[in-house]
Amino acid sequence: LMAISTTSNSMASSGCSASSSTAAAAASPSATATTASSGSPPLVVCEMAAASCAMTLTSIVFNPFDVVKTKLQTQNQLSADMSARIYKGTLHCARKVAVEDGVIRGLWVPGLTASILRDIVNGGIRMGGYAGCLRALHEQVPWGQRSGATTPAFGTRVLAGLLTGFTGAILANPTDVVKVRLQAEAGTVVNGIYSTGLYQGQRPSPGALRSMWNLAVEEGARGWFRGVWANCARAALVTSGQMSSYDQTKQVLAASGIPLFQSEFVRIGLSSFVSGITAATVAAPVDLVRSRVMDDARGEGSGKAAKYSGALDCIKRTVTVEGPFALWKGWIPSYLRLGPHFMVSLPLLEVLRVHLFGLQPL
Repeated sequence: LMAISTTSNSMASSGCSASSSTAAAAASPSATATTASSGSPPLVVCEMAAASCAMTLTSIVFNPFDVVKTKLQTQNQLSADMSARIYKGTLHCARKVAVEDGVIRGLWVPGLTASILRDIVNGGIRMGGYAGCLRALHEQVPWGQRSGATTPAFGTRVLAGLLTGFTGAILANPTDVVKVRLQAEAGTVVNGIYSTGLYQGQRPSPGALRSMWNLAVEEGARGWFRGVWANCARAALVTSGQMSSYDQTKQVLAASGIPLFQSEFVRIGLSSFVSGITAATVAAPVDLVRSRVMDDARGEGSGKAAKYSGALDCIKRTVTVEGPFALWKGWIPSYLRLGPHFMVSLPLLEVLRVHLFGLQPL
């Protein structure tokens, strides 16, 4: 990371299109038009590839937090009976799963393949497409370059995050559905049925790819895009909160004049911390709704009726039965995933942009 601050004004030799920083590129149309030698990949391709790599590697490391969060969100739904819960909290869930199913098989493996597929698509679009979307918006919005602004406004950053997050979520929704279901049901299998976890006595689903195929065959497009609006809302809020707060915090720290904050290393670390807190808080309610709707009614032939008619019905019934604070169930494991995730993925993204793809820092 320290090398970023010394190379931010020079290009690496990876062959991607040259670019200035996000703010500078947005301020100067000619900066986005600069290209490297003939045949080099387009700028946006390099940006999305760097983001896909960063998000995939980070998700592999933090998948256990995602598993715990999903189990807490999907257990004991529409019930105020706290005694019926299998998992009493974040630490209890992690410990119980580790003891009963093993750390690797119980916490790391569930939904991992689906998570990787998701981040190749979703991560590449929502984080890799953010800088390009921000540049385009800054050129077009009335309060941007047209009004003489040299850097994108905070509202433009928020809008860019909303758009890229929404787009990535739509395209990656089938992988999200499978990931949630595999993580929610995960447990120890004995004689072909689960003996532990939330789905004891039921047969396990096949692997991620086979589950996606079955999802299309058994539930059709409705299954592939189950919970898509809740998922899009979550992704839009997460990306908007994450990238806009990261971008804005870096800018504020750089302009503060405080010597400590003139280090790119320090700015990246503090901005990543702020982005994790922001994203986890604004996205918690829609994250819970997404998990519950996606896990609901597993197949038309399952013999189980759907609990919710849609995202809004899920919100209404959850608040009515469990109270408004139930919407923030799983916030701690959500932050434990998003916070450290962003503390790793954003610096990693900066490193990959500069040293592997020849781009400048965000």
